[in-house]
Amino acid sequence: MTYPIVLAHGVCRFDALLNDALDLDNNDDPELDNLHYFKGIRTMLKKKGYVVYHSKVSWAAGVEKRAEDLKENLLKILKETRAEKVNIIAHSMGGLDARHMMFNDRNDGEIHQRVVSLTTISTPHEGSPFADWGLDNLTPLHLLIQKLGVDLSALKDLRTDTCKAFNEHQHVKEFETACKGTIKFQTYAGKQDFWGIFTGLKIPFQIIRKAEGENDGMVSVRSARWRDEYFKGTLDKTDHLNEMGWWAPDQLLDDESPDELLARIHSFYAGIAEQLP
Repeated sequence: MTYPIVLAHGVCRFDALLNDALDLDNNDDPELDNLHYFKGIRTMLKKKGYVVYHSKVSWAAGVEKRAEDLKENLLKILKETRAEKVNIIAHSMGGLDARHMMFNDRNDGEIHQRVVSLTTISTPHEGSPFADWGLDNLTPLHLLIQKLGVDLSALKDLRTDTCKAFNEHQHVKEFETACKGTIKFQTYAGKQDFWGIFTGLKIPFQIIRKAEGENDGMVSVRSARWRDEYFKGTLDKTDHLNEMGWWAPDQLLDDESPDELLARIHSFYAGIAEQLP
């Protein structure tokens, strides 16, 4: 039997208010699960016999805080299921949260020994040029939002120079290389053309395309690859929201209905689950 699966969400989950109001995380009501960030994916996987949980980490917080939150999530799940290990399927910044969590805990704990696989979907392993652009050009707005009490520390951790420094840190490279023997790493990317991208992602899409080429409106294919040996492929005609099953009218040009998109994405996640330890 496959170890429990944890679906780790990205930086600014758009369902945060709904989640607080309706308790969407790990809710066994299929109708409510269709409102979740991971649209109906937990319900679909549970029907196939998998044990599946959602993560819940701090909205837009720095990666160190989010990594600590994720660790607490996993320890709770491990205790509840009495499983030895878990599989993590992470979307967007969720993959960085998982990597930092394991690295930070390498000496004081054993959480990395309780993770059997990490699958990342459109995780900005090399950062995002849009985070660079946002912090370089929208500093007054960024500071105003922070003064209102909204933590946007994650933006600094999503910069390309910040991610490069983490990736090239000698201890990080040594640690992650050593983990390859016990943890299955795999990565996926998404890409879409300009007209198929959700309207709200069109500006980031253009900024990222100019800097790094093909992307899903938030993360380039290049950044999502991480290491070539881990890269499993690219979801074509798929933007950053589509990767969790969410459809937008912009996709009418691709002649794909909401139900067709959801079925395609659910099939993608089911395919990942089938190959997990």
